[in-house]
Amino acid sequence: GHTPLHCAVLAHNALLQEQSCKTLTEEQQKDLQHQTKDLESCIHLLVQTGASIYSRDVKSNKTVLHYTVQDGNISLLRYFLELNAFKSKDFVNNKAHGNTALHMAVALPRDKNQKEIVQLLLDHGADPSIRNLDNDQPIHMAPSG
Repeated sequence: GHTPLHCAVLAHNALLQEQSCKTLTEEQQKDLQHQTKDLESCIHLLVQTGASIYSRDVKSNKTVLHYTVQDGNISLLRYFLELNAFKSKDFVNNKAHGNTALHMAVALPRDKNQKEIVQLLLDHGADPSIRNLDNDQPIHMAPSG
């Protein structure tokens, strides 16, 4: 199961994806921006009151880091990496279904902040030599082209 923090992060990711729709009216766009800011404040409050960024989803073994990376959520990624700064390289290198956040980031489509996310992870200690269950290093996960 998901923790409340996992649920909030997933909801934030969904709002960001909805905002990227080109068919939204200006009023809908403003409403989504407001909801996104409110949810981000909720995430900060959950962390400030003790929600752990290190908790893992029981089924997938994902942390909030994996969820932010899989949806290209750059603002929350920065926030979680700063919370962990200088504490644990294990946080950045945790595996979910055998993949680290770096494996996931490298596999992102380029339009989802891929380059910036990969650089942020590397800057915060992500290990590009870690292999997943298929014996692939992150570089092997890059889309062709």
